[in-house]
Amino acid sequence: MKQRIISAVALVALLLATVAFSGIPLVLNAIMAIVAGTGLYEILKVCGVSFHKMVTAGMVLFAAGFVFFSDPLFPKYRTILTLASFVLILAVFTYYLRGYKAVPINMMVFSLMITLMIAYFFSAVVLTRKESDPGLWNMFLIFILSWIPDTGAYFCGSLFGKHKLCPVISPKKTIEGAVGGIIACGIVSYLYAFLVGHFAGYQVNWWIIALYAGLGTAVSMLGDLTASLIKRTNNVKDYGSFIPGHGGIMDRFDSVWFVAPFVWLMLDLCPIFS
Repeated sequence: MKQRIISAVALVALLLATVAFSGIPLVLNAIMAIVAGTGLYEILKVCGVSFHKMVTAGMVLFAAGFVFFSDPLFPKYRTILTLASFVLILAVFTYYLRGYKAVPINMMVFSLMITLMIAYFFSAVVLTRKESDPGLWNMFLIFILSWIPDTGAYFCGSLFGKHKLCPVISPKKTIEGAVGGIIACGIVSYLYAFLVGHFAGYQVNWWIIALYAGLGTAVSMLGDLTASLIKRTNNVKDYGSFIPGHGGIMDRFDSVWFVAPFVWLMLDLCPIFS
């Protein structure tokens, strides 16, 4: 627990530094590209795709590069990124068709799907910061909706958990914990919106906060359970040891990869701050 707390403090410090320097061109891009590339490598390694080094390297570089160049500063790269996605699909299918006897078709499809998901989903963090108004506060909301439900569910489940949520996928998660996660996310989201509205001078759409907190918590849990399912299927506990006490990058960003596109898309429909 001590190691988890120390690492959590370090993660919060890193997050605050990311937020503080996210306005500097390409800093946020570089950080999220590292997260995306490392996270994808962890998933591919857990699934056994890392034995094919050339394919793994190409997928990791694609995911990291896609996130880095998704910045609005590079409008001409939008077409190039779309083309790169198409080329990646062709390259992967060509590679696996040559070695189809050694590599199952489901592994080919899964590895390609995960690569595209990581690339597109994590790029939403950059797009939220750069394309939305106010981008800084909207980006911070992604991490609130990702990590607060998990924290609330952990403590509430430890104290009151009796009924299992998904015992096969994640034995420790409980229905009581999920409810606690929703409540914790709602409280922190409202407090965060109040502080931003008060100190930054934005008007807050208070009814929309409940929508974000409720749906955001559900999306966050879905991302967490999806990542847990991948680990459970491959009989591993953690994605790695990159973060002491927490595991790998994907053990901490397993909710972010689903919440980021959710927030980015929701901002077009119903923004919180105006």
